[in-house]
Amino acid sequence: MIVVAIMVALLAVVLIADRVAVICAQDRLARQIQDWGFSVKPHVTIAGFPFLTQVAARRLNKVVIMAAGKKLGPVKVRHLDLTLHGIRGSGNGRTASQLSGTALIGFAGLTGMPGLTLAADGPGRVKITAGLGQVTGTATARVTRAGSGGIRIAVICAGGIPMALLGSLRDITVPLPALPLGMRINGVSVTGQGVLVHIAGQNVSFGN
Repeated sequence: MIVVAIMVALLAVVLIADRVAVICAQDRLARQIQDWGFSVKPHVTIAGFPFLTQVAARRLNKVVIMAAGKKLGPVKVRHLDLTLHGIRGSGNGRTASQLSGTALIGFAGLTGMPGLTLAADGPGRVKITAGLGQVTGTATARVTRAGSGGIRIAVICAGGIPMALLGSLRDITVPLPALPLGMRINGVSVTGQGVLVHIAGQNVSFGN
């Protein structure tokens, strides 16, 4: 019985040490990631148990990051969800073999022009409401990926607005030049809250 009690006590100590270590590591990673330009410290979860064996192997199997408040070029990310797999290294030098996730960008600011408002209008489409002097009314636009680092908003139905009056508003490209970790855009979709950008990356390095 004494041996059993000692073993249970040792296991409890190891478990506590493991959980304390993972909490400290998550906080350290969150602070490093905040340096990418987030206004609020991200929430970081290191998956897998036990954590200390992953540290000993210098490899984290999976890390989930939830963050908000980062500027990507002319727009602001309302919410960023990232999952990193196969993270090797330690300290300030880490590389993830694979990264995937989404970034939610609100409609406000997507056009970069005052007098234009956007709202969801079905799968992959937005409704543009214009109040720019002679250009008034609503139009429907398709939202697609613009290369690996941007969003394209192209009018497909001008409604009662003469296309000639729309000018450059007929086809707008919003560049996102500040994607962290060398991420690329795989696709975009439209939600009621904004444009959801699907992002990915391979062999990405991060840390200070």
